[in-house]
Amino acid sequence: LLCDFRSQGAYLPHVMPEFLLEPDDYKKWRKEQTVLKVDVKNSDILSDKHTFILEDSIFETMSKRAWTDVLLQVYKVFVLPRVSSCNITDLSSLESMQNMPRIKSEPLSSNIYSPYERTILTWLNKHYEKNRKTVWKDCQKGEVPPMRWIVNFDQDLLDGLVLAAQLAAYCPYLIATHFVRMYTNPRTPEQFLHNCLILVNAMHAVSLAIDIKV
Repeated sequence: LLCDFRSQGAYLPHVMPEFLLEPDDYKKWRKEQTVLKVDVKNSDILSDKHTFILEDSIFETMSKRAWTDVLLQVYKVFVLPRVSSCNITDLSSLESMQNMPRIKSEPLSSNIYSPYERTILTWLNKHYEKNRKTVWKDCQKGEVPPMRWIVNFDQDLLDGLVLAAQLAAYCPYLIATHFVRMYTNPRTPEQFLHNCLILVNAMHAVSLAIDIKV
């Protein structure tokens, strides 16, 4: 199963097949590996370098992480390819927005993100730059946030502002009820938490029930 996912483009070098077992099955597997190691101590195939034996408490954490990563990579290789650049009006329009550079969607332009993920980054950039002055022109906790270039899905989304701009593009009525109360230049963990609480509450307000946690 893992080999098939990897052949489709999934990035799972850290996930071992045994990490996906049930706890009881993993205990049986671990017992068998211990017996085999005793029988063939000098075997390179079954050396410690190739086999990781985990304690029960560590296995539970590792298994949750492994399954999460597998499911996310399955989403990446089987769902994201359905994203089409035809659904985004004029991808090159970002270049006219104060000379903001365009994210290239060519397959070899990034060794981290697929063309489909870069299409989504382009979509994030477009709506953030287009809406930031509208969403936060009457902000209660700061000025209009500065222009930014969104190039990843972790650091650039932490403060909630980028995702709020996307939601405001489709549900502008949430601006007055939710987004004007966000910090536009958050500095502390409390301010980041405040912004994300507002974002999640806005999702609940429009019945976007994806069970996302703050």
